[in-house]
Amino acid sequence: MTEASSSRPDPMPAATAAELDTLLWPRRRVLAGAAAVAGASLSWPLAAQVVDKSTLAIAYPVDMPTWDPGALSIPAIQALYATVFDSPLRYSPHLELQPRQIKEWRWADPKATRLEITLRDDIVFHDGTPLTMEDVKYSLSDRAKADKKLIVGAMFNTLTEVQVLSPTKGVLVYGRPTPAAPIYLAFLTAYIVPKAYFSQVGAEGFNAKPIGAGPYRMVEHQRGSRIVLEAFDKYWGGAPPIRQVIFQIVPEASARVALVESGRAGFAVQLPVREAQRLAQKTGIVTKIYPYSEVYMVRIPSYVKPLDNDHVRAAMHLAIDKAALSKAFYGGAAKPLSVLAPEGTPSYVSDFTYPHDKARAIAELKAAGHDTNNPLALTFLSTNGVFPSDFDMARAIAQMWKGIGINATIEETTPAKLIEAATNGKLTGPLLYSWANATGDPENYAGRIFDPRLRFSAWKDMSLGPRIDALMTEVDEAKRMAGYKALNVESSQKSWAIPLLQAVATVAYTSALQPVLFDNGYVLPAEYKVR
Repeated sequence: MTEASSSRPDPMPAATAAELDTLLWPRRRVLAGAAAVAGASLSWPLAAQVVDKSTLAIAYPVDMPTWDPGALSIPAIQALYATVFDSPLRYSPHLELQPRQIKEWRWADPKATRLEITLRDDIVFHDGTPLTMEDVKYSLSDRAKADKKLIVGAMFNTLTEVQVLSPTKGVLVYGRPTPAAPIYLAFLTAYIVPKAYFSQVGAEGFNAKPIGAGPYRMVEHQRGSRIVLEAFDKYWGGAPPIRQVIFQIVPEASARVALVESGRAGFAVQLPVREAQRLAQKTGIVTKIYPYSEVYMVRIPSYVKPLDNDHVRAAMHLAIDKAALSKAFYGGAAKPLSVLAPEGTPSYVSDFTYPHDKARAIAELKAAGHDTNNPLALTFLSTNGVFPSDFDMARAIAQMWKGIGINATIEETTPAKLIEAATNGKLTGPLLYSWANATGDPENYAGRIFDPRLRFSAWKDMSLGPRIDALMTEVDEAKRMAGYKALNVESSQKSWAIPLLQAVATVAYTSALQPVLFDNGYVLPAEYKVR
């Protein structure tokens, strides 16, 4: 019997959307109000949201830890890297792979081991020097071989050589079939730095004064405060319409709300859904709440007992009312997921549904020897403020689990602690997590989530390694997608991880601004215009 054929019972009385809202909204209101007062008292830079249509201030939640784009794969900073460095290829607003610095690419062999690329011939770095294949070779291959700590080496782990045929032509040579290779030229760490300049000043000098080939150049960085970018007149795509962009670093969401509401920021991101809805009623402010390619999930460490028990995981999964979570915390905009791929991406499975079924959840937990009279105790890890309503959603899920006989103690943690614990195999329980994938390709969803050999993997089933290798080397695209769809369904049926919701982006901006919103959540001011 397929999961889709199961009946759905009445909603669990203890965890309806309305009751979750009643339970958690007072806490959110108190915290938001206190933070808003604190944020309003700060002395922000006096840049207005738009000055003579030439300056835009963006309230942004994270700072740039390093200007070396090959060093880190933190999703939240990729938009800044793309703005300063541009990218070899790029995903369109609707996740279609498009030319960028590379104008043409094709496989030179049927095994997908030799990717021929042709660069544009009109690209220059911010110091006026041309971008050539030598810079590509240096950025994607040479640096990774010289410094194993750089994340670019892990992202391009099958790239063995970059052959330079001319200043604008080359071949990327892979040690094994890598049919998804082009997607990584539009993904994390795939940014080209100038070989001559980087070699001259070194990593420290480059971090202090980065040079890229993007539409904006960095002119000022006050860490923890702001990043000032200026339009690059010699950008191959033409100088951006907005001449100066100021990223104001504002970690507190309520402070970002205050900035855009007061007009001291023309654009703000990652706002609480309720605040975005409230701002929509304000004259001169536009808000958008829309799903994008990130997914919310519960990751399951297989080495933590009793999470290795099939009945326990099934009970955890069946007990969660995903629609109620969406309604309570995301205004219904976050689409419930049955697989770890959002609708519209190539490995989404439209005819498969994993149900919310409290009666079945109780039966599964009973098969594992537990019920409300003999509850199962576990630790549930959650961040607080890393993505919208994360901790509140963890509390709601814990309440749903309690209704079937699982007593989950929520332990607040940080991304840094999670990475360290996962890397060392020391996660203490399931964790609420947001998985970013700017490409929409399943290799960066299930292909990495369930690869037991990766340092941050939680489900350590080593038998999945060869299966994932086979998918990563499958050159027949139809077979590749069919394989990932099968993996998506099986992983959900067996609850190796629990898909929850497609993530939502929340933005607010002045009505004078005409932004382009991307389905991967990127903020790219070069695409924006002012009326």
